[in-house]
Amino acid sequence: MRLTIDNLDGAGERDYTALLDAETPPKIVRKLNQPPEIQAWLVCRLSDIAAGSGSKVRLYRDSGALWFGGYLLDPPQEAFAGTAMGMPVFQVLLHGTGEMAALDREVLSWHPAMGGYTAGEVISKLALDADASFGLSAVQDVGAAGTVSVETGERWSSAAAQVAQRARAALSAENHAVALQSVGDVARTLSDQDSGFLPEALQLSGTGVVANEITVFGGPEATSHMRDCYTAFGTSRSFYLSETVYHQNAQVQVEDDFNTAVLDATKWMNDAATALSFTPSGVACDGEAGLRYRDRLELGGLITLEQTGILYESGEGILGGLYDGGFGANFCIAGVQLSSGQIQPVIDGVAGAAVATVNPNMLYEFRTILCHPEAVRSPQVYASSVNHGASARAAQVGPGTAHVVLTMRMIDPADASTTSLPQIVIYDGSLPQLPAYADYVPMWAQNLSCTLGHARAAKQGPFWVRTAGPGQPFRSRVIGDTAAGAECYLAFGTLYFTAASAPVFNEQLEIAYRTPDLACGKVTDSQSSALLANSEDSGRRAMVAHVTSPAPRTSLDCEQAASALLDDLAQAGWSGAYKTWLETLPDGAADVAPGEEWGIVAGAWNVSCTAVVREVEIAFESIADAHAIFHVRFANDAAQPIAIRYQPGEHSALVARVSSEMGDDLSSRPDDLPDLHFTQWNASTLVLDAGVAPISGGGFEVRVGGDWGWGTELNQNLVGRFTTQSFSLPYTGVRQAFYIRQFDASSPPRYSTFSIVLNLVV
Repeated sequence: MRLTIDNLDGAGERDYTALLDAETPPKIVRKLNQPPEIQAWLVCRLSDIAAGSGSKVRLYRDSGALWFGGYLLDPPQEAFAGTAMGMPVFQVLLHGTGEMAALDREVLSWHPAMGGYTAGEVISKLALDADASFGLSAVQDVGAAGTVSVETGERWSSAAAQVAQRARAALSAENHAVALQSVGDVARTLSDQDSGFLPEALQLSGTGVVANEITVFGGPEATSHMRDCYTAFGTSRSFYLSETVYHQNAQVQVEDDFNTAVLDATKWMNDAATALSFTPSGVACDGEAGLRYRDRLELGGLITLEQTGILYESGEGILGGLYDGGFGANFCIAGVQLSSGQIQPVIDGVAGAAVATVNPNMLYEFRTILCHPEAVRSPQVYASSVNHGASARAAQVGPGTAHVVLTMRMIDPADASTTSLPQIVIYDGSLPQLPAYADYVPMWAQNLSCTLGHARAAKQGPFWVRTAGPGQPFRSRVIGDTAAGAECYLAFGTLYFTAASAPVFNEQLEIAYRTPDLACGKVTDSQSSALLANSEDSGRRAMVAHVTSPAPRTSLDCEQAASALLDDLAQAGWSGAYKTWLETLPDGAADVAPGEEWGIVAGAWNVSCTAVVREVEIAFESIADAHAIFHVRFANDAAQPIAIRYQPGEHSALVARVSSEMGDDLSSRPDDLPDLHFTQWNASTLVLDAGVAPISGGGFEVRVGGDWGWGTELNQNLVGRFTTQSFSLPYTGVRQAFYIRQFDASSPPRYSTFSIVLNLVV
C-alpha cells in the first residue's frame, strides 16, 4: 500500500508510506450511505510531516487502485513516542473522512418540497448545489424519490443519505465523482461449503416474526371534501364555515424582490443563453428570458403565483407561467402573455383573445391562481427488500378537476390610489387534466424587453369560492390579499368579502375546502397469522408504527408504508458478522462495499437467507494488501429496515381510515368525488352532479346525520343509493348536510376513502 497527503498547496501528493507505524497499521471503516473514515498512524519527527485539517489523504492499493480517498478531519494528533538519535519522535494519528466532506463544505439552502424526481435526480441536483465540479455520470436513477424536503443549513451528506436510504440505494463519493446504485446491484454468496470459509469467524443472530398486522400513522391530512352552500341575504360580508379548514395558512415556496446584483441561485435558474440584468426596479430581460424556480411545484391545493412591478417595453413573452414537458408557449399550462402590447391569457398552450392593451407608462401585476381539490398530488414512495426501484410501493393519485383564474392590475406610479384597485379577472375556467408537478417560470420569452419587480409562489390547502347572482352562471371569486385587490379571504374559519365584492341578495355561494384529521392506515397479512396460529395463539402479531421517513402525507401513504414494512417484518430477521482475510472473501472478491447483497448459506447453523452489507471495517496487519482483514457486518431488512425509518408508536385516537389485506389490489378502490356539486338548489329542488359516471354495478350512496353507516347492513341514516351521474335529493327547508361516497359492485361493496359533504345553509 501507499499513503500520500496533498496539502492542496500546488506541490501535489507527498508520499508518507515510509513513516507508517508498522505496529499500528491503518484502519478503514465504511458504513452504508455514510462517508468512510480512515485512521492511520505515523512514527516520525514533527518536522517530517506537513499536513493540516482539510489536507487530501489517499491510501493506495498495491495495484495502484484506491483503498481510501478523502480529507483529514482534524489536524494530526501527536503523542510523544520516544527519542531517536537524540531527537524526539512522535506517533502521529491521521483521521480522515471520505470525499463527501468536499460536498459538505457549503451548507444547503432550503428546498421546501422537491417532488416529481427520481432519487438520482435529487442527489444530482443537491450535488450541483454543493459542488458543481463533482462528476455525476455514475449516479443511477434507482427509483422515484417521492417528496423530499431539505432544511436550510443541512449538510449534503445527510440530505443525500436520506434520499438514498428511502430509495434503498447505496451512495458513495470517490475520485471527485458521486455514485448511486441500488442496494444488491453487487451480489455475492457466503457458503459454509466454500474452501476458504472460516466457521469460527461467522456470527449469526435471528429474530422471530415481528408483525403481521401493522397500523401506521402520520401527520395531519386533508380528509372530507366539503361544500358549504349559502344563499346570501345581501346584508352580510362574512360567512362561517361548517368545519375546520385543512392547512389554511399559505406556505411560501419562493419569493424574491430581485434587489441583488446577481440571480439568487438558491431560488432561481436562468434557462436562456442571454444573461438577465438587475436594475433598481427588479430583474430585466432584453431578448431571451428563462427565469425558472429551481424546483418543481406540486400542483395540489391552492397555488397563487404573483408577478408585480412589471414594466413592459416590447416583444413577446409569458409571465407567471406553469410549464409541463418544456418551456415553449405550447407547454404552458397557465400564464399571461404579452405580445405586441397586447395582454392575452394562455391556457393549455393556447393563447386566448387579447383582453387589454399595455400602457407603457403603467406598472402591471399578473396573478395565476389555481386550485386542485387534492392537497397531495403525488404519493410518497416506500421501498422494501421485496418491492423496490420501479416496483416500490406508492398509492394512487387522487382525481379532481382544477380551477384556474388569471388576474391583472394596472398601477399608476404617479397615483397611489391605484394600489387599492381590485384585480381584474381575465380568465376563469377549469383544467380537468392537471399534472402533479410543473415548473414555475415567472418570465419566459424568446424576444421580450421587460422588467419584473417581484415574484412569489405560495401554496395552501384546497380552498375555492364561486358564486352565482340571480339568473347568472357561477363565477370564481379571487381569493387572497384584499389589500392587493382580491375579493375575499379566509381567517379563523370565516370567509370575508370586501365591501365592493359582497354577495347580493339571493346570490348563491359555494365554498369548497377540505377538513383535517390524522393520517392512518392499516394492513393485515392473514396468511402469516394462519401459519402461526395454534390452539392457544391466534397468530396475530399487531404493531403500531410512526413512520418518520419517508413521512406519510396521507392515509393512503400510511397504508403503503405498512405494506412495505410487512414485506420485510413478516419474515425472519437475520443479522450477523463475518471476519476474513482479503484472499478468502466470498466469490474471490477483491474488496467489499456497503450495499452489497450476500446470500448466507450456513447449513450447520440451519440458515439460508439474504442480507445486505451494512458496515465494513478493514484492518491491516501490515502495509501489504494481502494482510488486510475484513470485518463485515450484515443484516436483512427484517432485522434492520433500510428504506423506512419508524418508531413503535401509540395514539389515543388511532382509527385506520384505510385498511387492506396484504396483496389486495389497492388501485381498484373507488375514487373520491371531489367534483360532485349541486347544479340546482332552491326552495323545492336539490339536483346533484357526481362529476363522474357511476362505476358499472356501483353508484353513489347518500347519508345524513354524520359520516358513518357505509355499507348495505345499516339503513338508519341512509337517504338513498343512486346509479346515475345526476340525481335529486329531498329538501326539508332547514339546514342539511349530505354525506356522499362512491361504491363499486363488489360484495360487500367497497367505498371511496373520503366522503364529500354538501352543507346546505339556509
